[in-house]
Amino acid sequence: MNKIFITTYNMGLYSKYANQLITSYLKTNQTKPMYVFVEDDPKKYPQKNNVRYINLYEEEPELQRFVERNKHRTVNSFFEDAIRFSYKVFAQSAARKYGEKVYYVDSDCVFTKQIPDKWFDDCLPDNIFLSFYDRPKQYTEAGFVAFNNGRKVSLQFFKDYKDFYVKDTVYNIQRSGKNFWTDCHTLDSTRQLYQDNPEYSERTLGDGQMGHIIARDKFINPYIDHRKGKRKKEQHSPEWRKHQ
Repeated sequence: MNKIFITTYNMGLYSKYANQLITSYLKTNQTKPMYVFVEDDPKKYPQKNNVRYINLYEEEPELQRFVERNKHRTVNSFFEDAIRFSYKVFAQSAARKYGEKVYYVDSDCVFTKQIPDKWFDDCLPDNIFLSFYDRPKQYTEAGFVAFNNGRKVSLQFFKDYKDFYVKDTVYNIQRSGKNFWTDCHTLDSTRQLYQDNPEYSERTLGDGQMGHIIARDKFINPYIDHRKGKRKKEQHSPEWRKHQ
């Protein structure tokens, strides 16, 4: 099975921090190609070996329709910014065209060391469709997610996953009366639809506790640091440094 990294960002995010993802990807000599899905002109970005830029709106026109249809909505909190997080979902869907095993990394991640070939199949075995960092008492950490599109369930799963945006039902997701419209919550909501489906299989990564689960995980920690939130301003997240 061919394996690829994917991410998504625009020029504004590239200038702020996503450039460091690409710089670290090249510096650590990663062996799997990186596909970057952008909503602006792919030719605007520095063209690097093994890094391919693709226009996400052209690949997934339903995304642009979702954005245009809902850009008038007031965003009261991080958790209500459905448009911001929709790009990740559609990028993961678009990647099915380019890779069988797809490893999504947030654009605020940095690579710290070359990932060995064995790691990819350990992360996502052939009999597993989805590997992710599960926090059952909170919600999934979606800064890193891996999909096995060689599994038959992939096509229907992604249809249901994207339907939260195609049908605007992402805006119906609530917990304890509060709105939760991030990609983490649409992923968890889609997963729930498949728990009794014999074609579906998933692998949970990490310790299952809350907080910055990726930084604590000895499996991914040697290779990737997820500098989420305020950590973007630091060379490395404090949690990552603590667990070295």
